[in-house]
Amino acid sequence: MLQGWHRGVRSVHKRLGFEGPMASAYTWIQGEMSEEHRTFNTTRIPFVPVTTLDTLGRPWSSILAGPSGEPGFISSPSWDRLDMDVRVWNGDPFKDNVRTSHGKKMLLAGIGIDLSSRQRNKFAGYVSELHQAGDIYTFKVIVNQAIGNCPKYINVRELDPNPSTNPAVLYEKTQISPDERLPDELIAFIHAADTAFMGSSYQALGEDEKQFPSHVGHNTRGGRRGFMRVMPSDGKTIILPDYSGDRLMTSLGNIQATPLASLSIVNFVTGDILYLTGNAYTLLGAEAQAIMPRQSVITRITVTGYVYVRDALPIRQRPGTGVQCSPYSPPIKLLAEETAASSYSRYDDQVTATLASIAFHSQDLATFTWNTSRNIHIIPGQSVILDMTDLVGAPQWAHLAPFQPTSLNDDRIRTWTVSRAHLDQDGTNTFSVTLREKKGGVVTGALFSIARKLAELRPEMMKDSKPLNLQVKMVGISGDFTLPLSPSSKETRSFMLWLAGGIGVTPFLSMLAAITGSPSVDLQWNIVFAISTREPEVLIPLVRDALGGGETSKLHLVVDIFSNNSMSSSLDWVPTGGTDVSLTAYQGRISDTYIGRFHDLKSKTYKADIPNQLFESHLNIE
Repeated sequence: MLQGWHRGVRSVHKRLGFEGPMASAYTWIQGEMSEEHRTFNTTRIPFVPVTTLDTLGRPWSSILAGPSGEPGFISSPSWDRLDMDVRVWNGDPFKDNVRTSHGKKMLLAGIGIDLSSRQRNKFAGYVSELHQAGDIYTFKVIVNQAIGNCPKYINVRELDPNPSTNPAVLYEKTQISPDERLPDELIAFIHAADTAFMGSSYQALGEDEKQFPSHVGHNTRGGRRGFMRVMPSDGKTIILPDYSGDRLMTSLGNIQATPLASLSIVNFVTGDILYLTGNAYTLLGAEAQAIMPRQSVITRITVTGYVYVRDALPIRQRPGTGVQCSPYSPPIKLLAEETAASSYSRYDDQVTATLASIAFHSQDLATFTWNTSRNIHIIPGQSVILDMTDLVGAPQWAHLAPFQPTSLNDDRIRTWTVSRAHLDQDGTNTFSVTLREKKGGVVTGALFSIARKLAELRPEMMKDSKPLNLQVKMVGISGDFTLPLSPSSKETRSFMLWLAGGIGVTPFLSMLAAITGSPSVDLQWNIVFAISTREPEVLIPLVRDALGGGETSKLHLVVDIFSNNSMSSSLDWVPTGGTDVSLTAYQGRISDTYIGRFHDLKSKTYKADIPNQLFESHLNIE
C-alpha cells in the first residue's frame, strides 16, 4: 500500500491547485485487490494492457491476451496475486523486456478494462516465476497497488474473439534519430484513434526508495477520433489533452518525476497495434494553450522508439457494430501548428466584444450583434470564437455529471458562424451571430434569458444593449468555408450552388451581405440558394434582410425554399434596389431530382432547366 504521494504527484497537485483535499487521496490506492476486482479481472476482460521497462528504463505499453481471445486467461489465487497465461506475438515489447530482465525484478502495471461496459480497474506490482514455451508466457504478478478507476472517457465497443491472427511486424525502430519522423501511415493511424493505453514509470532517487519504491503505472486515454495530435513540425511529438478526471494524477505525477511515457494504440477492427515510447512532459496553462489552444493541460510525448504490428490482437470489434463515444469527451482541439495553416486568427491580447443589440426572429432564434474593442478582419463565411466565461462563470470541478456529462469539460468557449460583418480594408468593429437556443445550453440559455428579460422589461435596450456592459473575450476567428472576394483578372462571373438546412444558412447570410455591400468587386454573381427548413416564415426574411438595400445589380439569385410547412405569406417578398431574385417554394425536402439538375459539378457545367431560366448553360462554378 502507498505510504503517500511521491514527489512527482505532489508537484502536479501543487501546479494544478489540488493540494488540500488530494493530500490524503493516496489511501484510495490499496495494497491488495478487492474481491470485485479479482472476479472482474478473471472473468470479464479479453485482453489486458500492461507496462514494462526496457534496458534503457523506458516504459513500453503491451497488449496481453489469451490464445483464444476469450476472457479467463487470468486467475487470482490470492488477494495480492494475478496469474496470467498469455500468447505474445512478435513485435510486442513484452517479449524483449522479459528477455532482458533476467536477474532483476520485472516491474509491471496493468489495467483491466471491459470496453462493452466502461468498467476498469488498475493494478501494479512485479512479475515472479515466469515460464516461456514458444509464444506462450505463464507468470505471476504480485500486486501491491490496486484501485478502481475513472471510466468517463472509455468508448464503448462490442468485442468478439478472433484467435486466427497472422501478426506481421511492418515497422520496428526501437531507437530513432533526433531528426527522424514517424512514417505518414503511422501518423494517420494515431489521428484515426479514439483510445490509447498509456504507460508511465517512477524511478526512486536515493532515500526516497524506502518510502516511495520505484514502480510503473498504466492508464487509458480516450476521446473522440483524432483527440491525439501529432505535431507537424517534427512528425513525432504526440500531444495528448488531459481531460477532467478523478484528480489523482498518478500518470502525470510519474511523468513529472520520470519524464518518460509509452502508448499502445489498437485498431479494434483490423487488430493492428502501434507501440510507442518516448520522452514526456506535462504542460499547464499558457504553455499548454500555446501548443493546443483552449486546452489547459496536455501531455507531450516525443517518440524515441516505435513498433507497428498488423493483424495481432486476437479480439475484434463485432461486425456490424459501431463505437459509442463517451458523452464526456469534448470536441477535438487542433494544434496551433495545424490551425496556422488555415484561415485562423488567434487574439493573444485582450480583444473584447460588447453586446450591442438583440433581434428576435422566433421564440428560440435571435441575432446578437457585438462591438469589438478594436478592428478585426472577418471573411464572409468565417466563425467567431468567444470566451463566454465572464457571462456564465467558470465551470466547477465535479468527478461525474450523469445528467449533463458535457459540462465537465466545458471551457465556456463557443464558436459561432458570423451572420453579418461589415467589410472594410481596415477591418470591422461590429459583427452579428444568429443563434438557435440550445435546450439546457449553458451559454445560449444565458443569452436568451437576458434577451427575454430585456424584451419584457426594457424593450428599448434590444436595439441598444451597450449600457448593459455585457462584455466577453474574443479568442479568434476561424473557418475556410469563405466567399472568394478576390477573383482572378480573367474571371468576370461566378456561379455557385449553396445548400443549407435550417440555421445552417448563417454563413450564406454573411456572404450575401458582403456581395451587396461590396460593389467594388468586379464580378457577376450567379447563385442558386436551396434551403430546407421547418421555418420558412423565419428564414426567408433573414435572406431578405441579408440582401438589404445595397448594390445588387451584379447579383442574380435563385432562392429555392423546401419545406413541409406553409410559407405563403413569406412569398410576398418583393426585392428592391434592382436585385434580380427569384423565389420559389417546394413541398418536402431537397430531392435527388433537384440536385440532378446540376448534372456535372465536377466538370463545372450547369444544366439550365431550373424554373425561370435565370442562368444560361455552362456557367463556371466557383
